[in-house]
Amino acid sequence: MEMREQNEKMTTEHIHREVLQSREEIRSQGRYAQEKMVNGMIMEGDLKRITKYLETMENQKINRMSANSFRQQLYAIIVGIAIASRAALDGGLGEEEAFSLCDSYIQEADACNSPEQLLDIYKRAVLDFTKRVHENKSDVLMSEKTKNAIDYILRHLHYDISLKSIAENAGLSETYFSALFKKETGETVSEFIQKSRVKEAQSMIQYSEYSLMEIGQYLGFCSQSHFSKTFRKYTGMTPGQYRKKNFKRKW
Repeated sequence: MEMREQNEKMTTEHIHREVLQSREEIRSQGRYAQEKMVNGMIMEGDLKRITKYLETMENQKINRMSANSFRQQLYAIIVGIAIASRAALDGGLGEEEAFSLCDSYIQEADACNSPEQLLDIYKRAVLDFTKRVHENKSDVLMSEKTKNAIDYILRHLHYDISLKSIAENAGLSETYFSALFKKETGETVSEFIQKSRVKEAQSMIQYSEYSLMEIGQYLGFCSQSHFSKTFRKYTGMTPGQYRKKNFKRKW
């Protein structure tokens, strides 16, 4: 009985570690391509394709990743909802709206007691994010080069990424790629990287118990003062103030 209670009182840090492990298992089992495809549909606000995709999930079972299958299924759905919210942000959805939706769906998932309910919430969340992106989509269409560059950046936020490495991955010169990226996103590559790192930091500050120093180092900020200054630039508050206001010890 005591062991069961201990298992139920898992810390958010444990949950965050499980989330990271789940992401690695997705990659190792070849499901990352599917995740990337869904991200693309959300970013584009492609309602037609996302609706067809969700219909194929009607009888799909959520993958079991440990003996404690339901808890692992919950982690997988939380990961999926968080990823969908970031894809929606990259598709032009406002931060407050995206974060609010993400919190709402995660809380709803946390109250579920069956795999079927979890899958239903995930499908509703993905469709909701896609609809909102579709409604807010601007007339400017991104090229495949820019979309791929954004995906590359988001997958390497905790690495030392540079304009040179991103341009090389896109197969373009630094000068041409820099101009293309600015034209299609309205931001420089450096600004986009900083903003994306701050978004990731917000999530880690809110849902994990890692120290602010650990989060700053993990996301490649050269110092704690640089992390704090950049975070404040995009959120209006320091990392410490943000944690005090938004930290969720239990989901």
